[in-house]
Amino acid sequence: MSQYSFHIEGSQSQNFTSENIKPKLHIVEEFRKPGIFHISDDGRSILGYNKIFNDGKDKISVTIIERNSYSPNTLDKLHVVIWIISFTILVTISMIIFLGVNIALKPLKLMSAQLTSLKKGERNRLDENVPEEFNELVKHLNRLLESYDKKLTRSRHLAADISHSLKTPLAVINSVINNEAVPTTIVSQLKSQLSEIHELIDTQMRKTEMAGQYIGKATPIIEKALALVDVVSRIYPYKQIHLQETLPRELVWPIDERDFNEILGNVLDNASKWCSQEVHLHLKLDDDTLTILVEDDGPGVAPHQLADLTRRQKRLDEKTPGYGLGLSIVEEIINDYGGAMHFSISSKGGLRVLIELPRSI
Repeated sequence: MSQYSFHIEGSQSQNFTSENIKPKLHIVEEFRKPGIFHISDDGRSILGYNKIFNDGKDKISVTIIERNSYSPNTLDKLHVVIWIISFTILVTISMIIFLGVNIALKPLKLMSAQLTSLKKGERNRLDENVPEEFNELVKHLNRLLESYDKKLTRSRHLAADISHSLKTPLAVINSVINNEAVPTTIVSQLKSQLSEIHELIDTQMRKTEMAGQYIGKATPIIEKALALVDVVSRIYPYKQIHLQETLPRELVWPIDERDFNEILGNVLDNASKWCSQEVHLHLKLDDDTLTILVEDDGPGVAPHQLADLTRRQKRLDEKTPGYGLGLSIVEEIINDYGGAMHFSISSKGGLRVLIELPRSI
């Protein structure tokens, strides 16, 4: 508890001074103006108050000072204590806010991780074990994914049914064409129309097989590539297909299996059909892009004809079905996945097809 000393001085030289203020009296006498004063004496701070009373006859000056005055070191220590307390409070509040935000956002982080896995094809549905606030959202997303799966399946089944239904009338037309009694001009026209019908059916069938960019679908690349190489090698037993790859054996890519088969199967089939002896297939991963390179040692394509390879119903050799309809569909699938297909002349003499499929659009 603070103690105080005083000094009273009158105009008639009557002074009253407490004993413990006498050593500092020379300092106090310097302050004759009323009010609070703050002075320094021998490294110590002195806080005081001066008041002058005037009763008309005499003027009395009253000075009071704090006996337990403090030193600058005491003030510095007080500042340090206040700073430490303030810093501790600030850090504590910051940690509470940080923990609160992380706890609140944890469900969102889990959902984000699941969506990433879904996009990569590592899972086909979201986990519905989420906080109540997100439960309805997750359920609706899962229903949407399930609905898409069902629609895609129905579309493919419908296309297969239509194709099967058309077999009978097409067989009748074929029998008419093979009838020697039918005039040659009519047979020629029927063959032309029949060819267009077959191409139309083939195109629409392949389109219905396309799933397109769709989360929750993934394909094991190495496994499917080896299977396609085996199938095409059986179709062209006198041609050799060399596979070179630097991919992890367990690599799966976010692409529908049928779409991948359509892309690689078409390109391998065309290369094997046109090559002289060999087809080279290279698979590699460049950052987040799957690169497929197919080269053959066939006659190749003239540079000015490269742009015609994906034109619908455009064949560079009318006698041999090949480059044209299939590659146009392949290009549609690749574009749907945000990829690209490039044609050039191979160093082996034939066609060089470079396909780039990004992990995501």
